[in-house]
Amino acid sequence: MLNYRLLQLLAPLNFRDERRTEPLPDYLARVVPLVPAIPENVLAQWIYRHWRGFESNWSFLDLASHRFECEHWPTDRIIEQIDSRHMEVIARWQELFCHNRYVRRSWLGADMLSRGSWPEPIIVLASGVDSRYSDDPLLPQPYCLLEGHHRLAYLRAMVAEGVPLQPCHQIWICRPVHGS
Repeated sequence: MLNYRLLQLLAPLNFRDERRTEPLPDYLARVVPLVPAIPENVLAQWIYRHWRGFESNWSFLDLASHRFECEHWPTDRIIEQIDSRHMEVIARWQELFCHNRYVRRSWLGADMLSRGSWPEPIIVLASGVDSRYSDDPLLPQPYCLLEGHHRLAYLRAMVAEGVPLQPCHQIWICRPVHGS
């Protein structure tokens, strides 16, 4: 069952005012004890940095009944198995990475080109056969992208261009804990 009080506590304080939003170190100090099973990197990269998107798109997930594991996946598995309801946006960012020098030279584009991977793991949900979004469409299978749309797009562009890549890339997998 979704814990609405916990969801309220996960929100960064003063998130509506960027000038007064709770600093990340303060946020982690406050929130980590509330959700010790959620890695700090996941809290920082997904819930803190993208609170509004998390709240509107993913708050239906009962995070207390999920566990996160960091895995290393080869590029071809990432391309073949990770999907999103926003693949058209990912395709557009992929195209921009290939054809727009400003996107390619952005901090993220330049970083990924130099390291052959992403600077932070993307986050995906291991979605079950009948898993659905809160507005009822089925979730992409077998893995649904939660966070890291730009990174996935840039990696796909780098593959298409034949850019040298690391053999594996870090990914946070969010899996349901059965029986919870």
